[in-house]
Amino acid sequence: MVLDISKLINNDGASIKIASAIEFDTLLFEGQEIRLNAPVTLDGDIKNIKGLLYLQLGCKASYKSFCSRCLEPVDEELDFNIKEVFSKTELENENDDVIILNSNEIDLKEIAEQALCCAMPITCLCSEDCRGLCPQCGCNLNTEDCDCETDDIDPRLAALKDFLK
Repeated sequence: MVLDISKLINNDGASIKIASAIEFDTLLFEGQEIRLNAPVTLDGDIKNIKGLLYLQLGCKASYKSFCSRCLEPVDEELDFNIKEVFSKTELENENDDVIILNSNEIDLKEIAEQALCCAMPITCLCSEDCRGLCPQCGCNLNTEDCDCETDDIDPRLAALKDFLK
């Protein structure tokens, strides 16, 4: 979604309400493909305050990911905020937090995608007590038990295992 801000730039105190939903196909996050269950909803406004445009949005996303331990699919909900400041001209103090505009449009889809990726948790778990996969046979330890030995000896120290016998 592209937001036309041409009427907002030259009117100090003016604002535009934003209430929309942005559709994403899939996102690539940390090497994992994230599928969104529904469009990302955006609700907020953009205001012109002394020549600077302040964008404030509350966002909600519902996505499908995979558990980091057992690899089962997991549906997640995510609430996050977007706060950005835009300017049409370079500022004297070179504030890094201000985005310089090259046109009279702001691409909300690009901004929402970046904010969504920043808000995503690094790991996703199906539950806090997820037991994961067996390192030997690969079975899901949440649904079945395996008969693999759980002798966790570092292979570099395996020769010392029989030292005191």
